[in-house]
Formats: sequence, structure tokens, C-alpha cells
Amino acid sequence: MDEADNTNGSLIDYASHRASAFLSSNLAKEIGKVFAEHKDKIVVIDGENKKEHEYLIPKSKVHQYGNMRVYIDISEDSLKDFEI
Repeated sequence: MDEADNTNGSLIDYASHRASAFLSSNLAKEIGKVFAEHKDKIVVIDGENKKEHEYLIPKSKVHQYGNMRVYIDISEDSLKDFEI
């Protein structure tokens, strides 16, 4: 994986542009779009029209972000722990 490119915007910019969120452990697994930043968490929603899954993920779990993608450092199995 490339070095983190956190210089081209803050996470709030990524939320306003609906950046894609991926699991760092499975780069092919898009889990949704970043919709908001709230305190020390980000809101990720899968399915814009029909919300299938909504996640509230601590910013501390963001591994890196760049090129309008946010990579989250949690396993696919533990993703359900962050579902709201």
C-alpha cells in the first residue's frame, strides 16, 4: 500500500465529497461512503438511496486517506461492532 496521503484535505472534506470507505485488510471491500464527521468519529453509510448499513467508526481506526478514499483499519468480522 502507498504511504498515507493525508495532505490533500481533512476528513471533513472527504465527508462533504462522499469519499468511498474501504477496509484496510481488504482493499477490494468498499463498505460505503463517508457522510459526516462527528466529534471523534466518522459516519459511513452503505447505500445512499436505501441505507443498508450505517457505521459510526472512531477516527482512530482510520488507517489513511487520500485520492477520495478512506481506509479503515478494522476487520470485516468486527465491522458489525460499529454498526448503528
